[in-house]
Amino acid sequence: MLRIFHFSVAFFLFAGKASAEHRAALVLDVHAYEAADLKLPKPNLQPLIKRLEAHGFQCTVKSNLDNNQIKREVEGFASRTPVRGTALVYFVGRAAPGEYLKKKTLCLLDIKSRPGRGLGVNFVLDQLQAKGGSSRNLVILDTPDDASPALEIRDLHHDESILETLGKPSKAVSPPNKMIAGRKFGDEWVGPRGMVYCWCPQGKFTMGSPEVEKGRFEDETQREVEIQEGFWMAKYEWPRGLWRGNRNNKAIDKDKLHPVNMVSQSKDTLAREIKPMNEAAQKSGLLPPGWEFGLPSEPQWEYAARAGTTTTYFFGVEHSQISKYANFADKAWFDTGETYANHAHRTLSDGYAGLAPVGSLQSNSWGLHDMLGNVAEWTDDSVMRGGSWVSTPRNCRCAHRQKMGDRDQRNYLGVRVVIRKTSTGTPGRRK
Repeated sequence: MLRIFHFSVAFFLFAGKASAEHRAALVLDVHAYEAADLKLPKPNLQPLIKRLEAHGFQCTVKSNLDNNQIKREVEGFASRTPVRGTALVYFVGRAAPGEYLKKKTLCLLDIKSRPGRGLGVNFVLDQLQAKGGSSRNLVILDTPDDASPALEIRDLHHDESILETLGKPSKAVSPPNKMIAGRKFGDEWVGPRGMVYCWCPQGKFTMGSPEVEKGRFEDETQREVEIQEGFWMAKYEWPRGLWRGNRNNKAIDKDKLHPVNMVSQSKDTLAREIKPMNEAAQKSGLLPPGWEFGLPSEPQWEYAARAGTTTTYFFGVEHSQISKYANFADKAWFDTGETYANHAHRTLSDGYAGLAPVGSLQSNSWGLHDMLGNVAEWTDDSVMRGGSWVSTPRNCRCAHRQKMGDRDQRNYLGVRVVIRKTSTGTPGRRK
C-alpha cells in the first residue's frame, strides 16, 4: 500500500534560465529505523518513480542506509549530475531540526540515527552546488505528518507541484549506463559522469576556408573530407565540476560550470582524464566493442562546428552576430581595463569579461555550444581549434587552427570529448 506523506518540502537553487535539459534524481528511502519509535511502514515507491520519470528524471533508488552510506550516495550523485541539467534529491523518511557542520538545518534521519542527528540538508545542497554539471538543484523531503513542525525552512513547497514548473525535459537515446549509436543530428545521450553528447552523423564537408574568406590564414587550405562514421561529441566544453584529473593551479575556472583550462593535451587530458574513462568503460561494458572516448580529430571538430554550413561562422559570413554564439574578446572584457584586453572589440559584447559557464550562449544547429568561443579546444593531433574568451572574431572562424605543443597549458585552452569508433581518430596520436 502506498503511504501518503502529507508534507514535502523543496529547497531549490537556480543558475541560468529554464529550458529543455536532462534530469537526474536520487531517491533515498529510509523506513526500517532501528529505533522502534521511528519505524515507518514500507512505502510503495513505484508511483513516485513513475511521476519523476514522467517529468524526465533518470532515477536511482537507495533504501535504508546509514549516515555514511547516505553521505556517499549524495556525494557520488552530485558528482555526475547532467551538465546544464536538473538534479533532484528526493528523501522519503524522517527529518528533524539539528546541526550539521555547525549550521542549524534539517537533518535527514538515517536508519541508525536519533532526532537531532543525521545528514544536513545544507550539506546536500552544498554538494549539488559544488559538484557535477547541474545548473538547477532541488531537494524534496517527504516526511510523516508528525515531523511537519520541524520544517520551517525558507523557500519551501508543500507538494510536488514544483515539478510542473520545470518545463519540458530533453530525452536521451539510451540510459546513462549503456551507450548506443545515434541515428540523426539532434539525438542526445547523457554519459554516467553527467556529460551530454550530441550525435554527429556521417557525411561529407569542405574543410578549411576559401581564399576569398576575410581574415583567413595560409594553413587553412580547403579539402574535401568524408566522415565515414558518425560519432558523439560533447554538447559542452568539459566543465570543472566533471574534471577528475589534474590541472595547473593557475587555471581560472572558478565555477563548477566554467570550462576547465590550463590542461595539457597528452598528460593532463589523454593520460589522466580520458585513459581512466576508457578503462572504466571497458570494465563496465558502457561502450560497444571498438568504441572509445577521445579528443576529436581536426576533421571531426570542424565538421561538428560547421554543422552542415559552409560560411565563415556557422551562423553566417559576418561576425556581427557573434556575441549571441561565442564568448570572445568583447567589450565586456575591454571595459575591465586589463592590460591584455586592448585588442578586444569596442562595441560587441557577449556579457562575459572572462570565462562563461558552459552553454551560456546559443548552440549551433546540431546542439553544440561554445564551439567558437569561451575556451579553444584540443584535438587529438595537438592542434587547437575554436576561439576563446581572448580571441578576436577573426580567430573564432570555423576554419581557424593553431598548432600547439602537447604539454602546453593555457588559460584559454580546454577540452571537448568525443565518443567514436577507434578507427576514426588521427593515427598515432591516441594515448
